Amino acid sequence: MRILIIITITSFSFAGLGQSTKLTVQQAIDVALKNNAGIRAVAYEVESQRQLKKTGFDLPKTNVSLQYGQYNSFAKNDNNISITQSIPLTILGSQASLNRSLLASSELKKAFTENDLVYQVKQVYYQLAFVKARHQLLLQQDSIYEGFLKSASLRYKTGESKLLEQTTAETQRNEVRNQLRQNESTATILRTQLQTLLNSEQLPDISEDELTEIPFDASQDTTILTNPFLSYVRQQVDVAKSLKKVETAKFAPDLMIGYFNQTLINTINVENGTVANDNTRFSGFFAGISIPLWFVPYQGRVKAAAFTRQAAESNYANQQKIIQGQSQQAAQLYGKNRNSLEYYRTSALPNAELILKQSQVAFREGEIDFAVYLLGVRNAIAIKEGYLQTLNDYNQSIIYIQFLSGTK
Repeated sequence: MRILIIITITSFSFAGLGQSTKLTVQQAIDVALKNNAGIRAVAYEVESQRQLKKTGFDLPKTNVSLQYGQYNSFAKNDNNISITQSIPLTILGSQASLNRSLLASSELKKAFTENDLVYQVKQVYYQLAFVKARHQLLLQQDSIYEGFLKSASLRYKTGESKLLEQTTAETQRNEVRNQLRQNESTATILRTQLQTLLNSEQLPDISEDELTEIPFDASQDTTILTNPFLSYVRQQVDVAKSLKKVETAKFAPDLMIGYFNQTLINTINVENGTVANDNTRFSGFFAGISIPLWFVPYQGRVKAAAFTRQAAESNYANQQKIIQGQSQQAAQLYGKNRNSLEYYRTSALPNAELILKQSQVAFREGEIDFAVYLLGVRNAIAIKEGYLQTLNDYNQSIIYIQFLSGTK
């Protein structure tokens, strides 16, 4: 009856958590990329830079002015209409180049943000699959120790064993039940983490009923040059170069062109004696340049842009070494976990099943005492737990390699 109660309780607990639709890992990734607020934020940044790209050819406002009154003679109604346009040299390409670099930078930021989100979703998803697999193993342990407790209690009542055997059996069973409760709490925590990543109203669940190996081709290209974050950092060098060109262009004189149309009342034409009135218009064009007289601010901005470029280049070189080191460590960790997983599958797991089976048969037939029996059961269970942990570590190492290479 006791084993029925514990199984019913744990089954009900996991069922209560699973009212929402169960998701595959790809479905979870798709939902996260669609709903996550962080992804939406960087998507808006991309659209913002896409609109700013249109400002590459950005002329200053055209100046239209009116001059009216006695500016030329005693006539009180002379007037002059002038149109002036300044043309900074930044519109000749440097600003447009900077805008293109900033747009590319925002797109790469979106790419590495998505890559980071996918990495987190995969981590939590397969960690939850591990917790569920461990739940099944704990239920198996509970069944074994419940049977052991019943046997020990009966043997104690008939005087075939001492109180120590019964107490040991009860302690082992209670320990397993405590681990079951802790495991369920861990599952709830992981599902809450997944809910946050997916920005979901419901508490999501995964469709994986067993912990399986992630398909992975170790020979595939996982070069760090495809790392989205490294690509973003590399793009910052181009942004810094474009910014320096813009600041250098600001140092140059601005061009200025204009047109005027005016009256010159009472002005006499010396060739024919004609006198200009308020209906006589005179027009012309003018051009000029705007020269900075105080060079220090311009020089400061150009030098600052040069240092910004050097900082971006140094940061890229540093990040390249860091990610290269992380990639090497990830490959080594993958190889370590792969070898350990192979050991468990070819040797340890078959032996664990044999130990567990033989221990149960020998104890039932009275060939071994309860201490030897418990030792055999614990060893077998420890091997199975070790296998699950190794499989989880193996999957997590693959997820990390995929994260570093930008593989979704």
